[in-house]
Amino acid sequence: MRSRRARTIVTLAPILIAVVVAASVAASGRDRGPQPPHPTTSLAAGLGGAHVPPAAIATPNPTRPAPTTTIRRATTTSSLPAATDGPSGPRLLFGMGPEADVARGTPLVRQAPVRMLTSWYNGPGDLDWMAAWRGGTVPRAYAAGYSLHLIVYTGDAEGPIATPHGQACGRRYPLAGRFLDDMRRLARIFAGPSGGPRLYVSLFTEFQTYPCSDNAWSADPAATAYYRTLKDRYLATQAIFHQLAANSRVSLSWGGWQARWDDRATGAGRSLFRHFADVLRASDFQSFQAMATDTNTGDIRAMVRALGAYGPVMLAHYKPDNGSGAVFAADLRAILTDRYLAEVTRHGLFALSFMDGTNLAASSELHGFVREAVRRYGRA
Repeated sequence: MRSRRARTIVTLAPILIAVVVAASVAASGRDRGPQPPHPTTSLAAGLGGAHVPPAAIATPNPTRPAPTTTIRRATTTSSLPAATDGPSGPRLLFGMGPEADVARGTPLVRQAPVRMLTSWYNGPGDLDWMAAWRGGTVPRAYAAGYSLHLIVYTGDAEGPIATPHGQACGRRYPLAGRFLDDMRRLARIFAGPSGGPRLYVSLFTEFQTYPCSDNAWSADPAATAYYRTLKDRYLATQAIFHQLAANSRVSLSWGGWQARWDDRATGAGRSLFRHFADVLRASDFQSFQAMATDTNTGDIRAMVRALGAYGPVMLAHYKPDNGSGAVFAADLRAILTDRYLAEVTRHGLFALSFMDGTNLAASSELHGFVREAVRRYGRA
């Protein structure tokens, strides 16, 4: 099973953080000091109110048994924009991170129809600097026709937690007493008019790693209790955003490795989807990340098929976890084609957000390829 990434950040973080901080400071002119808790996740709470963007989220491949089941083909219906095959081929809503203000200034956003700006909420330390966006960055983005995308992540320490479903073990913040109040504040910050551009919310990204035992529903009773309580928190948070942000649409955000294997005995791998079927059906859309170091094309296909049974699907944050330019280029040259996009949009994919613009900035040739692909496939 997949090892917890909180224990693997030490070797990768210094290099990744240096790259991301330099890029972010140059883009925004502000002092940013990311503190990624581990390689899979971008994000830690801000320091002293500073704006803290995510580092490249690293997701080491899980140790897994050989696949034993076939992912079923999904059909999708929803009120969200459906990906369609028109005269110019399949269409996607493209997004860019790591924060809305930085993303809006990237060359790809300026030169192609990237119409969604992605931001990360890493914990309570982000609320103060995000609050300053309420009267500026957020309404200006909506007025310019951008959708906003908010990724909610927590990388705090794991430990025992008493819950209504029994003794749990995992990351404390999502189950803490203050969490829902923080979500109310966050919803007010990012709220927009009901008839305007959307606010997409990807909650608890990579949530399969939040319990002390990862990726499996019944690996132990504490993991089951944690997942049950997290589902309650998800539904409560969704209700908060619906009430306070009329333009919001909310999803549960998966780590993109979950469809690689199956273990029905513990509810692991693909079997975990059925344990979350109730909240997936209640969601406004579905989301997942893709950040493998070898290739992401298979994971994207598999996750879209699995999640597309429950509604339209967003690839919420894409980037190889080690920043590999070779993998990034190979993935995109396979993905941004008529054949591949026709397949995944048919199964429900409607949006794809780049983690940041670092890899594109490193190659003018690749930037040109992606720019032309977004012009061809992007929803204006």
